[in-house]
Amino acid sequence: MRPSPRDLPICAMMGALLVGCGAASGQPSGSPSFQARIEEVARSLQNDPRLKNLAQQQRIDRVQFVVGNTLFVLLHELGHVIIDEMKLPVLGREEDAADTFAALTMLEIGTSFSQRVLMDASEGWFLNGRRDQQTGTEPLYYGEHNLSEQRAYQIVCLMVGSDPAKFMSLADETNMPQSRQESCRKDYAKASRSWDTALKPHRRAPDQPETRIDVAYGNAEGNLEVFARSFREVRILETVAQAAAADFAWPAPFAMEMQSCGRSDAAWSDKTRTVRVCYELAFDFAQLYRAYVAAAPTPASASLKRKRKSK
Repeated sequence: MRPSPRDLPICAMMGALLVGCGAASGQPSGSPSFQARIEEVARSLQNDPRLKNLAQQQRIDRVQFVVGNTLFVLLHELGHVIIDEMKLPVLGREEDAADTFAALTMLEIGTSFSQRVLMDASEGWFLNGRRDQQTGTEPLYYGEHNLSEQRAYQIVCLMVGSDPAKFMSLADETNMPQSRQESCRKDYAKASRSWDTALKPHRRAPDQPETRIDVAYGNAEGNLEVFARSFREVRILETVAQAAAADFAWPAPFAMEMQSCGRSDAAWSDKTRTVRVCYELAFDFAQLYRAYVAAAPTPASASLKRKRKSK
């Protein structure tokens, strides 16, 4: 399902903020795109002891993986904010709905960057599942989230359902059966229609003032300092906050922050009205990439690299 005419300006706003389309995004003409900022961060890390022996493209791939996974998590938490603040009905588990919101947001943008974010996010969940198996971590069948591989396949399914031809190779390389690829079309259509219907009353009209969404980056030390600095330079919080304020008529202001928490985590608190993403989570993504992708790329990462080269 494609965005309706009413939704197109909203998709355009988020897309403009991500790819840096000048005045369309409310930024000065010629402002750097999200991808350009990622590449600049990668260049700034050329003397980092952990990355200095890598080629520039290898550094870009690592930064892209960490930023892409973190961006997906941030949009997932924004999904929780929307469900809470707009009092949306949830027919099923809220964590599944938040993942779907994040995936649909990226799919509606429809740029090569947003598609790479989803491929990085799905790969991150596949790798997390592999790590759990190798370390003997017991799956939490009673947990509020799906298992890592299920979350990965949910992203892949929505991608395939949105455009079976474009993402057929990804589905094949992640061993998704043809019968499931076909049923993903209905899954995507239902999910897209449901979210469009639920969000339509909460879209911000052009004459409505934007709700304030504050952003803050906490300081970090040691291994986390580079992540705090990099996310400031990429402007990940500002990008999502600006788009969210432009897209929706929020009932009240809230905040987004990145902090050192002492644990790998991200959450929305309705008590403090704050979305918090921990730098430790980004560190975990970096460790995951270093342990698995850099050593032996998975089918999903190999597909991602081929698509990057074909651009």
